[in-house]
Amino acid sequence: MPRFTEALRDVRRRPLRNGLTVGGIAIGVAALAVLGALSEKLSRLVEGGRDFATGQITVSGAGAGALSGMTRGGLLSGDQLAALHDVPGVAATAPIIMFPVADTPAALPFTIAPLVFGVDVRALWLNRRSPPPRARSGQLVPDPGGDEVVLGSQVARYFGTETGGNLTIRGKSFRVVGILEPTLTGPDSFVFMPFPVAERLLIEREPLLRRLVLARAADVLPIATAAAVFWAEGEDAEAVAERIRQRLPDLSVLSPANAAGQIDRALTFLTSIMVGSALVALVVASLAVTNTMFTAVVERRREIGLRRVVGATRGQVVAQLVLEAATLGLFGSGLGLGTGAIAVQGLNALTERLGAPIFLLTGRLAVVSAILPAGLAVLAGLWPAWRAARLAPTEAIRYA
Repeated sequence: MPRFTEALRDVRRRPLRNGLTVGGIAIGVAALAVLGALSEKLSRLVEGGRDFATGQITVSGAGAGALSGMTRGGLLSGDQLAALHDVPGVAATAPIIMFPVADTPAALPFTIAPLVFGVDVRALWLNRRSPPPRARSGQLVPDPGGDEVVLGSQVARYFGTETGGNLTIRGKSFRVVGILEPTLTGPDSFVFMPFPVAERLLIEREPLLRRLVLARAADVLPIATAAAVFWAEGEDAEAVAERIRQRLPDLSVLSPANAAGQIDRALTFLTSIMVGSALVALVVASLAVTNTMFTAVVERRREIGLRRVVGATRGQVVAQLVLEAATLGLFGSGLGLGTGAIAVQGLNALTERLGAPIFLLTGRLAVVSAILPAGLAVLAGLWPAWRAARLAPTEAIRYA
């Protein structure tokens, strides 16, 4: 404790220079907190999608790609859905219809615009990796033949709707019978409705599709933007996916391994860019600590020499200067983390009004933001402290 008090006194002796150093560290920490919070939110969102995609085989029409085909292009016809179910090793298929609630795109990057998710909700229990959603209020499964919908938590906030209220989608009014618990992943932005209801909405909003259905309803219906295929117990998912490719070469098939590879590569790239940018700011701040400590050593050579004359060991000199650097790091960390938290809260309040919050300040991010800069400050102060400890006691005579 006395050493820490002495370190605080030494920091206060040069308020302007040390204040600028603390400010530099705080800027780096705030950048780490904000960009890290963006990375955490993106990671949570992608991890939820990864669990969903790797717990099933996702199939869509050729040319769209299985993931993109879930929301646009690459429609599956009734004949194709029936053929999927007949592939050996397939236990069940669940047709899915997904399209935006509104024609306007997502207002912000890294967010999902509210989406209609037409599916038999009970089929979600068949997914091998993704846990089924849970209702925060009301019921989980809408009436298959009615005008009922279940909303993700973010959609409910976005439209200001509660259980028992109404929501208009594509000119049709629906009754909200349930709201899901927050998951911080895709389902938060979904409007769950029975597959037949979503199918009718899809056909009504696409004139070309409507004419096709009128001409060839027996061959086309049911129609879907994608299908979730679940393999039987004891079957290998990759082998079943390969059988689907061989039997139905006109379809895009995404196996669990393919989905994991695609999603992991994209997530690693984006996370590396965001966190790497913040770490660069921290390294620059650490260089500022090194410069500050070198300057302090030069200015305090007389003081350091006198300490050595009266018996201070090299270890004590190093410890005192490193503690001073750590104090700068701790002050900078605290100030930067507080600033970053306020910035995240303010930015989330803004982005939520535009669609969805896109930052997530987690406990692990807060701990890293608090400890890492202080550790870097200690490392940055080691070299100047070591140089100071090498000062011979007789050097004090020169600066006395």
